[in-house]
Amino acid sequence: MYISMYGSMYYCWRITKYDPKNRNEKGHYQKNEWISINDVGTKYDDIEFTFDLYLKSENAYIDAIIRIMRGNNVGSLIMEALEKKRYVNHDDFGGAESKAFFKSLKRNMLIPKHDVVPITRFALRQIIWCKLLCDQMFVHFGDDYYMFIGSEKELENEIEAIRNNGLFVEEMKSPYM
Repeated sequence: MYISMYGSMYYCWRITKYDPKNRNEKGHYQKNEWISINDVGTKYDDIEFTFDLYLKSENAYIDAIIRIMRGNNVGSLIMEALEKKRYVNHDDFGGAESKAFFKSLKRNMLIPKHDVVPITRFALRQIIWCKLLCDQMFVHFGDDYYMFIGSEKELENEIEAIRNNGLFVEEMKSPYM
């Protein structure tokens, strides 16, 4: 899907952990599976959803964004929209430094590539909601572990690597445009 937005033309994808074969004809996901970090400890198909399984998915989402940034030769993104929710300290990602970074986040601030990692963790863990963008690409985070990315370039190799990392990539316009 190729659309116009922010004054540029973009290839657009929904990138998720959700297998499209589990959607009905209206696009609704039919399989009961985890949708947030809060589901750690819950059983799905008689398998306990562990924090390690959670991190594997979260890291794949982060990797997807970094790959698209690299493919577009982008070193930073602007946080166009920001909604801060309640700060939650997670054992693997927390402490005073993380909380200070959370407090420093502001709308329209420039986010260097290395700070995309904690921002993505905040977004996927529902600590913030945001939109990230630059002229060459955008990232929109949705509820229930949905992510939408647009790129001026088609980036076939990067998209294939994202698929090989366990995520599903579907051509789709972001509902957050």
